[in-house]
Amino acid sequence: MTNTTPENNQSPAVTVSGLSKRFGRVRAVDDVTLNIPAGGVYGLLGPNGSGKTTLLSMLAGFLNPTAGAITLLGETGAAGQRAALRHVGALIERPTFWPYLSCRDNLRCLQGIYASHGGDDEIEELLDTVNLDGDAATRKFRACSTGMKQRLGIAATLLGNPSLLILDEPTNGLDPSGIVEVRELIRDLAAADSTRNGQPRTIILASHLLNEVEQVCDCVGVMARGKLLYSGPVSGMGTTSSNGRVHIRTTDDDQAANLLSEAGWELLDQSEDGLNVAATPGREWEITRDLANAGIYVAELRPTVGSLEAGFMAVTGESGGENE
Repeated sequence: MTNTTPENNQSPAVTVSGLSKRFGRVRAVDDVTLNIPAGGVYGLLGPNGSGKTTLLSMLAGFLNPTAGAITLLGETGAAGQRAALRHVGALIERPTFWPYLSCRDNLRCLQGIYASHGGDDEIEELLDTVNLDGDAATRKFRACSTGMKQRLGIAATLLGNPSLLILDEPTNGLDPSGIVEVRELIRDLAAADSTRNGQPRTIILASHLLNEVEQVCDCVGVMARGKLLYSGPVSGMGTTSSNGRVHIRTTDDDQAANLLSEAGWELLDQSEDGLNVAATPGREWEITRDLANAGIYVAELRPTVGSLEAGFMAVTGESGGENE
């Protein structure tokens, strides 16, 4: 398993050491150790039943670990975690509200439960943030669309302006336009640095959409069968695939493409910008040799990072695309 330590001087938002959770004989989370940097968006990917929701539920204080330790916003131990949870907003699975109350009144009730003292100004600001102002604010929860319910759930996590948001599948069940809207909202929330305890805002996002994580997240963790298989920059996931990519421009790209194909190289694509060829890292020089032997000279040759999907498949052994 690959793990990273934050490069800045901020303490990690979350540190997990040897964390496990059992349900009877099932080990839902199995000896997970990771650091989640303060600030930005950390994505959590994994196949169905990988343990993502169980891990997030322990971080949010909804489940107690069977073993291991959690350091949350610098706080350790049971008392420290209780103190830290006052600066955490969590949306695990589908949001639950009072069906007969409006969006605005639901937030007012939760404001009292969470002991947030922002008053009406906070409520109106949050409704505006998640695009539920105007007539939408007065709509009863039971009459809201799926997208409205998800956005109200995110608004609820923001009560008290917490430093850490934990969002489990916030775009689940949304149509494409709703996914884009929530994705942009998450980007905006991650950019905000004015949180209640003065720390940069950190968002942990579990998603079954690889492209969502690629577009929104700075770092990513990959889980399978309860274990953490990778944790690090999103850009680093592409390098986990054994099939590297090399971008080439030559004095004659058409002839180069034919020659490389005949020589057994896999030509991935060709455009006006050059060729992309599959090559195991360390073998790039062989491409140059084959071209030079044919009188074709290289103007540019550089390795390129593979896709998040390719890295995910390499790490988990699962098929690409959507996962849970």
